[in-house]
Amino acid sequence: MRRWELVVRCLVVTALLAVARGVAGAQAGVAEHVPATPGVTVVTDQTGGEVSLKVGALLEVRLEANHTTGYSWINAPVANPVLARQGRAVYQEHSTGGKAGVGGVEIWRFKAVKAGKQGLSFEYRRPWEKGAPAAKMVTFSVTVE
Repeated sequence: MRRWELVVRCLVVTALLAVARGVAGAQAGVAEHVPATPGVTVVTDQTGGEVSLKVGALLEVRLEANHTTGYSWINAPVANPVLARQGRAVYQEHSTGGKAGVGGVEIWRFKAVKAGKQGLSFEYRRPWEKGAPAAKMVTFSVTVE
């Protein structure tokens, strides 16, 4: 066997192993890790509770969601907020290996604009079901110094 044929075969085998590993990870439900932005405080629906920030700091809220079901997170507005929402929420699907209907994460970003305390509440609901209770609720107590 010629040397270049051996090299090509090795590359093909390596590529096939890499693809197989990716498919196996997707089938096992392994979600792609979405890295946090440096210098940003990140909270999730699992952490809940209290958060402390300095004025000017950024807060990133990551909430598990599945938009294919019609559900999404809704942020309840507050009077005299100490946090300013930075644009719309971003939805990132988990890596699925091509499977449909797999969930993702909604990422909400806020900036601490003044000192004080604020409750930050989210409801997981279908927007068209006006009278129905929320499927999930998450609340954070945010203190800005």
